[in-house]
Amino acid sequence: MIVLVGLNHTTAPLTIRERLYISNATQGRLLHELRSLPGIDEAVVLSTCNRTEVYAVACDLTALVNYLADRAGIGHDALLAHLYLSQGTEVARHLFRVAAGLDSLVVGETQILGQVADALEMAVEYQGAGRHLSTLFQQAVATGKRARAETGISDGIFSIGGIAVELARTLFTDIAGRSVLVLGAGKMSELSAKHLAAHGAEPIYVANRTPDHARAMAEKLGAEIIAFTELTAKLAEVDILLSSTGAPHIVLPHATVEHAMRVRPNRPLFMIDIAVPRDIDPAVADIPNVHLYNIDDLDAVADQCCRMRQDEIPGVEVIVSEEVERWRQRQAGLEAAPVICALRDAFETTRRAELERMAGTLATLSPEQRAAVDLLTTSLVNKLLHTPTVHLKAMLSREQQALPLVCELFNLSVTPDDEDDT
Repeated sequence: MIVLVGLNHTTAPLTIRERLYISNATQGRLLHELRSLPGIDEAVVLSTCNRTEVYAVACDLTALVNYLADRAGIGHDALLAHLYLSQGTEVARHLFRVAAGLDSLVVGETQILGQVADALEMAVEYQGAGRHLSTLFQQAVATGKRARAETGISDGIFSIGGIAVELARTLFTDIAGRSVLVLGAGKMSELSAKHLAAHGAEPIYVANRTPDHARAMAEKLGAEIIAFTELTAKLAEVDILLSSTGAPHIVLPHATVEHAMRVRPNRPLFMIDIAVPRDIDPAVADIPNVHLYNIDDLDAVADQCCRMRQDEIPGVEVIVSEEVERWRQRQAGLEAAPVICALRDAFETTRRAELERMAGTLATLSPEQRAAVDLLTTSLVNKLLHTPTVHLKAMLSREQQALPLVCELFNLSVTPDDEDDT
């Protein structure tokens, strides 16, 4: 069965989410580890700044929960308090809502759709996704595209970057002419910097440990590249710092920021840490004139965006429900296919056996007559099976528990290998 174990910004604080965050660099190894767990046949990992979710084809959820708890160094029960667990159709409904932007911090944001597609691509590359999860994620992407094409759920410019600008405005009435330092070259920091630049923020500096990444972002933003060794000096100059490096540890410790602020004791510094795990030591918030925000602090502004898109949500929910039903029927077809193939194989085996038993009698027939008998019996079997096959597919789409009963009724043996070949 298809199962889901996950947490997001509504169920877990940042201190928990950053311990379960799975970077792209470690995702391949993690997918291999998941596939090696007993009873796990497929796995896809979706990990962003606001969620970490593991989708799997598994016998039960216990192995997944234990794995995540051990990996994060969190007690099983303590982690369970922050998790949501689903299986079957509810997994599809959750993922389709995620892809449509209904489960995002900023309702209708578009970046999550690409992240869902990337999660599947990564899982396919590392042999984590098979036919069940590939089908699920492909339909999730289609659902997200349909929701944005048929409704106004993504209308407007609301995004994490836009929210960062609104927060900056609480400190600086006018963004124009405010200098910005972008730490890291991630998509989120790039989008945020673009929003600030659109409001007149300048100059913009980019610092990244990978020169090619820094150069690419600097070209897009018309920014100046600085070395990591210049961070402390540049912190003493800029008005705004955006940080999203993807590093697994603190990048800006308290001492570094404190030293920079001594040089500028009467000038405020706006810092927004949109990285998970966090880049900036939370204790930095206690330094005078430092205004530090993290990804969870965006909630209040995000709520305003959500209210402006509320009227679009019911229409998206209808689309999600339609796509869930479409997926359920398709999934039922995948489950029914090996049973129907086994049923047809059983009838074909019987047909051939009866022809073989009558071989002596049929020996007097000409080759053309024997071919006619073969065609007649094949046609008879097909006609006898047509109506039962149609009803069987319909029944199995409504009631998956009927599968074992059908196998027992016709004495069919359907193995996992049969299912994989379908």
